[in-house]
Amino acid sequence: MSSPLTQFFQQHATKPLDSRLLYYELPAWIRFDLQGSLAPDEAGYFAQVSHRAATLFTAAFAPTDEVLLVYQEHRYKRYRIRSKSYLFRQLDIYKQDVTFQKRWAIPNQLAYHEGRWTQAFYTTLAAQIPYQALLEAISYQDFPNQNKAAIHGPLYFFNQTTGLIFFMYDDRGILISSNTPETTRPLYQEYNDWILDYDRATIDTTFATTTSPTP
Repeated sequence: MSSPLTQFFQQHATKPLDSRLLYYELPAWIRFDLQGSLAPDEAGYFAQVSHRAATLFTAAFAPTDEVLLVYQEHRYKRYRIRSKSYLFRQLDIYKQDVTFQKRWAIPNQLAYHEGRWTQAFYTTLAAQIPYQALLEAISYQDFPNQNKAAIHGPLYFFNQTTGLIFFMYDDRGILISSNTPETTRPLYQEYNDWILDYDRATIDTTFATTTSPTP
């Protein structure tokens, strides 16, 4: 039986999934800036990161959407994802509720994913996800001096209802993608001011109107 992740791509993607890659992105993507003009050592920085991340999450997922969470951690020797990990505790689930899969990842220019990895799959409704706590934990992964709970491995949210992928890579930004621009266009229009300037030209081209106006 194919994994939940493979089933997602079979249903929502034009191109087949390369199982050797642990970085998931569909063609119609938007990269959002969570930092704005603030620096990590400025007051209000993490509050703004949390606000933007939570706002984008609620815009990307309706409460009744079915969501596949995919969490990944690098494996060293016999290392396993702990049953008492922060992620599992926030979701209020146990290892028996989760599907695990071991992967060998090839080098990828988009992410530092290589070697042996463990993936954890869990499906639930968006309304059941404590997204604010999880997104805040991702934002603190590079700041151990903050003494905050952190999630250190990549955590992806796959919207199995709409085909959208939501990935907050750290406190700097979020990548939201879909197979066609129409799925992510509402986010492009509503939160255009938050788009990362570095990628704006590419993103604008993706979402440009292709039809000619009526004379």
